[in-house]
Amino acid sequence: MSSPRQIFIFPAFADDHSGHRGRELPGLYEQLNLYLNTASKFIDPALGGFDFHQNNFLGDELKNQYISCIYSCASSQILRQMRLSPVYSAGYSMGIYAALFDSNAITLETALEFIRIAYHSLRGTISGTRYGMGTIIGLNREDIEQISRKSNLQVEIANQNASYSFVISGVQQDVSALLSLAKEEGALHTRNIPVSVPYHSNKLKPGAIAFADRTSHLTISLPTNPIVSLIDQKELSTPDDLRQELFRNLFHPLNWLKTTEWFIRQGIQEFIECGPSGDLAKNARFIEGDYRFLTLDKVQY
Repeated sequence: MSSPRQIFIFPAFADDHSGHRGRELPGLYEQLNLYLNTASKFIDPALGGFDFHQNNFLGDELKNQYISCIYSCASSQILRQMRLSPVYSAGYSMGIYAALFDSNAITLETALEFIRIAYHSLRGTISGTRYGMGTIIGLNREDIEQISRKSNLQVEIANQNASYSFVISGVQQDVSALLSLAKEEGALHTRNIPVSVPYHSNKLKPGAIAFADRTSHLTISLPTNPIVSLIDQKELSTPDDLRQELFRNLFHPLNWLKTTEWFIRQGIQEFIECGPSGDLAKNARFIEGDYRFLTLDKVQY
């Protein structure tokens, strides 16, 4: 039997590490410790003390991004050592750095440096104003945009996960107001995302410009398999393509629904979420198609 056409997906952040999905993945802990040791020497000594339960950095936005990237990179390397061979790699939001690492376009050190520079460049842009993000499930795009316009809220749709599932970014008080109004309008579920940077919002473009300038010296190589853009679903196969995508990814809205549908049309039969949780796999229940979306604990080794 031939192997299914696969894609590796890399999530952005971790909400919880207890019961992480890769705990039975052979060799994961050794690979993870190797990468944590590298990261502690290169980017932040505190990362060497990471522990899934006692010292997991879930309350620190930057360290959480580091750990999510390191975990994703370690798990994808184990899967590749098991001869899984994805046709594409894709990074969901800040997961793009792990996707580039997975395709051999950048080193782990470069991925971590991109994350550090992006975080500080964006934070410098929004200094003095509280921003945030949230999720709304159960309303369509027109509903959300109409509610926002009526109340004159400084909020943008940052990502569409499914037909009735959206991520929003904007001024924190307006994000909270929109979540409340959406519930009143009939949304099935709303949630504040514990971040202080409004990722994929146009307000971050000045920070993205600073990021591009500060990372121009970092090396990006030809990827061994294409990265697919969550912005416009284009295949990114050159260093210039990837560098431009890293820039756009910070302030441009994404569309995970359209990207998933594009993959299905390309004949992708199996999606593998290379991260500690299974949030993207849960979302797949709302996207129609003949495919499987697996978390690390569901992969056949």
